[in-house]
Amino acid sequence: MTSTSFRQCVRGPLYFSLVRGTEKPEKFTFIEEKVKHAFSNHYTFHRIPCKVAGGMKTYRGFLLDADNTLFDYDRAETEALDETLAVAAPLVPREKARASYRAINAGYWKRFEQGAVSLAALKVGRFADLLKDLDLEGDADGLSDGYLTRLSQKAHFLPHAREVVRALSRRAELCLVTNGISKVQRGRLSLSGIAGCFAAILISEELGVAKPDARFFQAACDSLGLPPADLLCVGDTPAADVLGARAAGIDACWYAPSGAAWTESAGAPDYVIRSLKELLKFAPA
Repeated sequence: MTSTSFRQCVRGPLYFSLVRGTEKPEKFTFIEEKVKHAFSNHYTFHRIPCKVAGGMKTYRGFLLDADNTLFDYDRAETEALDETLAVAAPLVPREKARASYRAINAGYWKRFEQGAVSLAALKVGRFADLLKDLDLEGDADGLSDGYLTRLSQKAHFLPHAREVVRALSRRAELCLVTNGISKVQRGRLSLSGIAGCFAAILISEELGVAKPDARFFQAACDSLGLPPADLLCVGDTPAADVLGARAAGIDACWYAPSGAAWTESAGAPDYVIRSLKELLKFAPA
């Protein structure tokens, strides 16, 4: 367990040719984080590359991820899963059932983003595999329907999400970009009070393609009527939100509130934020 003690910018830009597979150097600075380990006096230093524009660049449009960027998906998932399994598997220890489901679910979503499995197969397959893993018999379709209904009713925000979205919507065009299930995302948005802040809402199930597919990001550009250079994509998932956006020519901001260090070798985000409030500096005055 760690806790971030402070964050500071290392003096002076550094130059690397790290992004978009180009040989042309791009100017970067580093955010250096000093992370104190709990219950000890030991520290770990992380350096995270962040692109430096001539000044602070602002964006006319923002592509905002939903799950674990605006909405507390982990909390919603836990509540919906517990409620579903209380009926379907009342004798199975909750922690065991949660761990099994999350491992199975993560695998399905990864394959979905790679185009290896359909969303329809994901919805039911994860519960069929869960029943098998827990050595239970049951109706995977019924479990999936019940779970999705419960999940669609849980619009828990992450810190500052609601006020930041409302503030950004007064200064820029917003598009919600989510690899999600329409029933769940539409249900939560209808309860959230922020649906009206978005000029466009793109859900992979409705669009027919998912992040990091370049067609998803092109659809976002088209929906806002803005070129890639005027957009900033914000999300918590390196492959889907950051690397996908960068490949489409869109600047990317990695939201990592836990203080995690960037470890992907395929590229780097343009910016890293620990609080959603930091997004306001990227919006026009």
